[in-house]
Amino acid sequence: MAWLLVRLKLRLLVNALRSSNSAKISFLVSSAFAVLLAVLTFLALAGFRGKATSVELTSVIFTVFAFGWLIAPIMVFGVDGTLDPATLALYPLRTRPLAAGLLAASFTGFWPLANVAGLLGVTVGLASGGLGIVVAVVAVVLQVLFCIALSRFVTTSLASLLRSRRGRDMAAFLIIPLVALYEFFTQVVPKAVSEGTITVASFAGFDSWMRWLPPGLAAHAIADASDGRPGMALARLGALAAVIVVLAWLWVRSLARALVTADTTTQSSRVRGMRLPLAGLGAGGAVAARFWLYQRREPLSLVYWALVAVITAAVSASSVFGTRHHPAVILASAVFGAAFTGIFHSNSAGLTGPAFVLEAASLRHGRDLRAYFAGQNLVLGVIGAPLVVAVCFALAAVAGDPGMGVEATPVVLAGLGAALGLASLFTAALPYPMVKRAGSPVLVAAPGYAAQRIGGTLGTLLGTGVLAAPVIVGAVLAANGPGWIRIGVLLPCATVYGFALAATGVRLAATIAESRMPELCQIALRTVTDG
Repeated sequence: MAWLLVRLKLRLLVNALRSSNSAKISFLVSSAFAVLLAVLTFLALAGFRGKATSVELTSVIFTVFAFGWLIAPIMVFGVDGTLDPATLALYPLRTRPLAAGLLAASFTGFWPLANVAGLLGVTVGLASGGLGIVVAVVAVVLQVLFCIALSRFVTTSLASLLRSRRGRDMAAFLIIPLVALYEFFTQVVPKAVSEGTITVASFAGFDSWMRWLPPGLAAHAIADASDGRPGMALARLGALAAVIVVLAWLWVRSLARALVTADTTTQSSRVRGMRLPLAGLGAGGAVAARFWLYQRREPLSLVYWALVAVITAAVSASSVFGTRHHPAVILASAVFGAAFTGIFHSNSAGLTGPAFVLEAASLRHGRDLRAYFAGQNLVLGVIGAPLVVAVCFALAAVAGDPGMGVEATPVVLAGLGAALGLASLFTAALPYPMVKRAGSPVLVAAPGYAAQRIGGTLGTLLGTGVLAAPVIVGAVLAANGPGWIRIGVLLPCATVYGFALAATGVRLAATIAESRMPELCQIALRTVTDG
């Protein structure tokens, strides 16, 4: 059974390579990243040799790999068919041989081999002596086996949820902490290292609790064997093996339950009748009401708002959280937060998909199109303005100058008006179809339309900065002035200016869209919203 599923996994990879040029490119890029990960991990672990905190640093890297195996399979659920036990439910297979085969298939591929090759760097950086090297190899194998058993147990337990559309969309929320961690490591950590805030000794305290986790057991087993304590090393390896056995047992039970449980993910949900709010205010109110419900109920919309908050904070994180605070950088965060509010919603036809054709049936005149764009912008402004302003005030408080939040507020309002106006304009002038790849909840530009998306993103970002420049200059000049100028004059003027920019964008977009409605409908029909 194991060899059969391994061959099946290899056949799936070969067939994917034969499907299209994009699949070949994706495979080559993924393989290149796997090799790069293996090389960098091996060098990093090998570089710990002779350091006082080599065991702690190795435990940290082992733990990072475990979290990677826990999160990544959920995000790409559906790409690898062997992750879903439902694909094998109709075959007369016994659970235990099937589990062994799935485990063997999990070791097949570049990424598992890259994990093993990279983690073998401990044979240079941590192990010493013949016994230490042998224990290091065994510990690496057990570490990778632990990661695979953990990921298999989680994905099998959540298979019925992840198989559904809403479950796959909920997996999009994993993007938020990943983006936040990426921004943190690329901005805050290098700056802290250069300033001496984070050193190798900073990881020494982690060992007090990390040594009892499975990755810590593997790292300390290598250290014990290298220091001449084979009994303690074997005890730690035995504890790690026991954890793997427990996870495997839980996985087998979950797999057996999934193979005999009816799939309920395709059952229709109960819909309660309710009156659409704001519908009495005409077409604009109806569009705003519908768009408001989507912002609250659609997981991808919630992800976009979370990303707006993360990007707003990340722009000035390196300056705000460093030893030298630069509160004026918060104005840049205000501009970026406002701009990305428009960027994430600058392709309404593509984002809506085929359902846009039904909406287009009621958009026969310029007045209807103005109501359509204005209704969407109203909802985005009501949500985006408080969100970006709140993040700017939080950054100002961390920087030790809460008053910068007051200066950032008019910049947010003016920038948001500019971004929404530009988003409406790019929706009408530069539309493009979007696709949802298998296993991914995020819509991306269809093949051949990357230039339109890049153009819309850069155009909205640069245009927001240029159009908000007068308010930025005013906020800088009024920073040391009396409060009545900043609040009583600059804030209302920025609000009116932002509203004028948004209204101008709506009118221009309605004029352009009125003559391009058939093309917008074709773009919407080419959007694929089901991966």
